[in-house]
Amino acid sequence: MATRHGLVRDLLCLPDSSPFAKLLDSCLRSRSARETRRVHARILNSQFSKEIFIQNRLIDVYGKCDCLDDARKVFDRMPQRNTFTWNSIITVLTKSGFLDEAARLFGSMPDPDQCSWNSMVSGFAQHDRFEESLEYFVKMHKENFFLNEYSFGSALSACAGLMDFDIGIQVHAMVSKSWYSTDVFMGSALIDMYSKCGSVACSQDVFSGMIERNLVTWNSLITC
Repeated sequence: MATRHGLVRDLLCLPDSSPFAKLLDSCLRSRSARETRRVHARILNSQFSKEIFIQNRLIDVYGKCDCLDDARKVFDRMPQRNTFTWNSIITVLTKSGFLDEAARLFGSMPDPDQCSWNSMVSGFAQHDRFEESLEYFVKMHKENFFLNEYSFGSALSACAGLMDFDIGIQVHAMVSKSWYSTDVFMGSALIDMYSKCGSVACSQDVFSGMIERNLVTWNSLITC
C-alpha cells in the first residue's frame, strides 16, 4: 500500500489540481496549519503553482486555519487574481479583525461583487464598528447591488448595536419591500433590533405579523 507521502508525490504527475484541492479540504476539516503548509509546498513544486483556482483555495484554507500571514503571502505573490481571490482575502481579514486593511484592499478591488460588499457590511458589524457597517450597506444599495438576507441581517445588527431606531425603521422598510419580508430569520432580527432600540411595541408588531416563528423568534421577544 502506498504511503501518504508517496501519494502526495504522485500528485505531481496528475493533469489537474483537483487532488490538491481534496488534500486542502482534508486540511480544512482537521484545521491543520502544518498539513496545509506541507500541501502548499508540494503545490509550489508542481505545474499548478500559479493556478488561480488552487491559489484561491490556499488563501481560504489558510484563513480558516487562522494563518493570516500565510494567506496574505499567497495573495501578494499571485501574478493573476480574480474576484474570488479578492473576496477570499477580504473575508480572512474581516474575520480576523483587520478591518482597515480589508477596507484598503476593498477600495483597490477592480470589480467588487455582492459577496465583497456583504463581507464589508458584516465584518464591520461583527467587530462593533456599526456606523461604518451601515455606510457600506448604504453604498452597496446605491451601487445597485442586490441586498440579500446577509446584507439586511448585518445592517439590522449594526442598528441594534447603535440603538438607532430611526435607521432601523428605514432598514425595516427596505426588508418589507424585499423577498425576505416573511423570512423567519429576518423577523427575528427585526424583533431583536427593535428590542435593543427600546421599542417593545414595534417588536411585538413584527412578532404578530410573522407567518412562521422559531425558537430564536420567541427568545428575541421574551428578552424585550
